[in-house]
Parts: sequence; structure tokens; C-alpha cells
Amino acid sequence: MNNYNYPPKYPNPQGPPPSSNMVWAILTTILCCLPFGIVAIVYASKVDGYWYAGNYEAAYDASNKARNWSIAAAATSFGITLIYLACMLIWGISIGSLEALSNLS
Repeated sequence: MNNYNYPPKYPNPQGPPPSSNMVWAILTTILCCLPFGIVAIVYASKVDGYWYAGNYEAAYDASNKARNWSIAAAATSFGITLIYLACMLIWGISIGSLEALSNLS
């Protein structure tokens, strides 16, 4: 059995591990867009494992992807809400104008 002392592939960076963004991933899953939120949770759950395995680049990458998917979930939910409100406004205006036209006759 050979005991070679190879230097680590990535040197141990100074500072704490990157944020996993798990809180944002869970909140966007519950409150916003379920499919995008699940993807965010998957990436957020990988951050600590990569970090403590010494794969620092993958930890930062997973953290960024979790953040980006959380933002995408929130933006999608916001966009769908805006479209819904616009449709309800248009529908309300059209119903109101139809009632006004029916009262004229």
C-alpha cells in the first residue's frame, strides 16, 4: 500500500463555505413556482457536500445555480400573477362595457 502525500487538487480557500440558498429555494418552492423551486432545492442541497469534499468550484457553482433557480421561480410567479391580473382587468372592463351597452337599449 502506497502512502503518497499529494497536494490537494484545490487549495483550501479562506473563509466559510458559500451560502446554500436553501431558505430561498424552499420559500420559492412553497410560495411561487413548484418546478423551479424543486430544482433550486436540489442544487442547494449539494453545496455543503461539495464544499466538505474539497470540490470548491462545484460548491460555488451549485450555490449560484440554487440562487438563479430561486430567482427564476420568483420571477415566473410574479409574471404569471401580472398576466392573471391583466386578464381579470380586461375581463372586468369588457363585462362593464357590455352591461352599459345593454342598458342603452
